[in-house]
Amino acid sequence: MNVLTTFVDPAKLLTRPVRVESLVLASVLTLYVIATFVIFFKEVVPSFEDLSTDETFAVDTTTYTDLADSVREGRYTPYVVGSLAHFPNTTWTPFLVWLVLNSAFLVMLMNYALFVFSILLLRKTFSFSLAVFMPLLLLNPTTTTSLLCLNKEIFDLFYLSLFLYSRVKKKKWILLITLVFALLNRYELCLVMLLFVVAGSRWNPLRERRIATLVLLVLALNFAIPFWGREMLAQRFEEAASANTIAVLDRLQMNYLYVLAVIPKIAENLFGQLANPQVWKATTAWLIVNLFNNISYAIVLSVAAVKRRLTLRNDLIYFAAFGAVLAAQSLAVQPRYFQFIYVLLCLQIAQLKPESWVGRASITKHGSYASRPIGKEAAFG
Repeated sequence: MNVLTTFVDPAKLLTRPVRVESLVLASVLTLYVIATFVIFFKEVVPSFEDLSTDETFAVDTTTYTDLADSVREGRYTPYVVGSLAHFPNTTWTPFLVWLVLNSAFLVMLMNYALFVFSILLLRKTFSFSLAVFMPLLLLNPTTTTSLLCLNKEIFDLFYLSLFLYSRVKKKKWILLITLVFALLNRYELCLVMLLFVVAGSRWNPLRERRIATLVLLVLALNFAIPFWGREMLAQRFEEAASANTIAVLDRLQMNYLYVLAVIPKIAENLFGQLANPQVWKATTAWLIVNLFNNISYAIVLSVAAVKRRLTLRNDLIYFAAFGAVLAAQSLAVQPRYFQFIYVLLCLQIAQLKPESWVGRASITKHGSYASRPIGKEAAFG
């Protein structure tokens, strides 16, 4: 049995009755794929030729392609060597992809393959409605730019799916492999996943007290980051300040006051462009993409709130909150860093029976959240 039949059983596909919502979803996805191919050939390909991909699609594609082209042509300039020599390094994965494929079209096909495999993994992990999940996921323009361009976000989706699968199915070897490759792609996401595993383990005496664990995480970051990374933070603060970031929040973070800055910084990334006058005065592709990114966050959070799904009793929401606290450390406003949180929110909304894998949550006399798993799937938190 090959990998494909492991996740897709042809017999079930042929005998399963076709519902109206499945036909509608198939039609929508077909139109979406056609639209992305049109955008690719009309916009992405020309942007590669005039080196405007980053500006047009709010990605870092040309950074990776320039590095790969330089290495391929033997141009080992100080910039190239300096960009690739350190570790951890968030340029390695997209750099290697372009070095091997050297084709924007092949990159898009690879992105689609990773996207489809990630969705199949999530389907093997959770019971959720594709008719709800897919439209919400595709609503965010970051999903589309991740499919069209060379980027790290599509790998983040893949590693997130592997992480969730490994935790729910208790596959420790898959978890280990996922953490290693996630480290090579975006070490921040690897750190989020690793610390989340630790937070739910015996190493954390507060593991059943989720609010207390989040507070402890904020306090740890409050003192650890400025102490260990003050020089790096100072350098990045200069860059962030020139990019019109809310400098006062970054200064708080650099001066051991992340406890005050964390919630505003999360809000800045998720909703900042909704109140940014530059969106209308000096419109750029970056602003437009992130404006609609923020709109999509407002929609999914509103839907989740209406459906009463925004609770730390649920592992997905707890994981999203955990990740948001860590992702908010970035001194630059970059909603792409929060894309994995958007996926978690969409999953939470689309779940058909959240209790089937989360279990019955109850508040203990100490105010903590205790979860008793039901069925074969246990909570991974």
